Amino acid sequence: MQPIDITASTIILGLAAAWILQLFLSYFQLRQFYGRVSQLRRSGRLVSVGMAGSAWRRRQYAILVVDPETNEICHCEQLSGWTVLARLKPLPGLEGINVRDLLDESISLPRHIHPKLVLALRNAAQHIVEFKARQIEERDQTFVESTPSAETTSLRN
Repeated sequence: MQPIDITASTIILGLAAAWILQLFLSYFQLRQFYGRVSQLRRSGRLVSVGMAGSAWRRRQYAILVVDPETNEICHCEQLSGWTVLARLKPLPGLEGINVRDLLDESISLPRHIHPKLVLALRNAAQHIVEFKARQIEERDQTFVESTPSAETTSLRN
């Protein structure tokens, strides 16, 4: 083998090892993230995950925990970072805010919240609002189906 062949082989093997290590670390980051989401869901509250960013730019994830009765945010966490070593961190300052207020762009949020994180929070809030709307629609649909119609009532008499 030529020295250039050994160098090329070493570089290719090094890149393959780095890629496998990255996959391994990504797997554990994913398990940790979804484990935390599962833990938050066990509290009996609504939990939503929002994302901002793209595959080519840094992504930002936000987790909202909302009281289903009052629609107020109970807890909030964020995941951001450039590496697979990023972990969820609590995001203080949003507790007690109504989810619909979070969607209102005219209402200012605390200054420590980065604009991309605001987009992720609004994405998570939008998921919760859509879920609640579907719940109401399904409840109304089952109510209409379970209510006897006027024709059925007149046929009985």
